[in-house]
Amino acid sequence: MRLQVLENGFRPLQKLILSFIKAMSGGHVAGPMLVMSYRRELFGKYIVKCYQEGMRAAKHWTLGEVETFAAFVSNLNKCKF
Repeated sequence: MRLQVLENGFRPLQKLILSFIKAMSGGHVAGPMLVMSYRRELFGKYIVKCYQEGMRAAKHWTLGEVETFAAFVSNLNKCKF
């Protein structure tokens, strides 16, 4: 289910940025990116910080290994990003 607000409920600057992303990615913006962009001040910037902290703070793996794990899981889930 896609929320209608995630299709057109963005502020002008966010719309511009998302249209650039859409143009660069072949006409598609990933759902998680839309969710994290909508009302960023309430949710997006905090959850992104949490994700970054969780993934980058892993002491047992290098940054390259973490990115490889993320790409592998995304591929298993048939994600395009």
